[in-house]
Amino acid sequence: MTHRYPLRVLLALVASMLGAASARAQQPVFAANAMTSLDSTTQAALTRELGQARARGLPVEPLVSKVREGLLKRARPDRIHSAVVVLAGRLDSARSALGVASNTAELVAGADALGAGADVAALRAVRTASGARDVAAPLGALAQLVATGVPKKRATQMIVDLLHREVPAGQVLAFGVAVETDVGSGVPAIESATFRMREIEATIGSGDRVTSAAAPPGDWSITQGMGALGGGKNVKPKRRP
Repeated sequence: MTHRYPLRVLLALVASMLGAASARAQQPVFAANAMTSLDSTTQAALTRELGQARARGLPVEPLVSKVREGLLKRARPDRIHSAVVVLAGRLDSARSALGVASNTAELVAGADALGAGADVAALRAVRTASGARDVAAPLGALAQLVATGVPKKRATQMIVDLLHREVPAGQVLAFGVAVETDVGSGVPAIESATFRMREIEATIGSGDRVTSAAAPPGDWSITQGMGALGGGKNVKPKRRP
């Protein structure tokens, strides 16, 4: 079951703003409603998994959302159960890397980053670079970069660099969205990420803030921009088959 990382992160951020107490109060009903269409064996297995996750102090909402996602996609019951087990493991790993005080949005974003191909060391590096700031958006951007094909070490360093420069969270997330959009248009991931990073660096150097994830307006395209950075030769994007 795949998903688009920006939407997942934004949904998690919204969920966290609704209040943890309210979410905990609704968990039992939410979980029961999500699993009523499954067979009794799968329901029992999922109920056991949710109970174990709750006992370990993990947020249950993302796991129930995974069940709902599987039902919407008409996945087999065993696939839904497996997906929940995998997500619970990633949430565990994310909490280990990010700290027990991490909020639900941060843990979900960390789990997404791990699912995209990042590792625990990358999550720790982002947490360390962020200081006391929330890391949901930076981890969401990390997940996007890795998922689109940027090597995980390079992707991690880019996010860490942005955090060290104190680039606002929304702009860090916009960076990931921009790269994902470029790759969807056929631009190689590492070329897009490199261009977008240099664009941010140039803007920071001028004292302005990057506020848009879109390509520069007018006749200046990302292909022309990367060509200029590469010595004047245009880079023609490779279209996906």
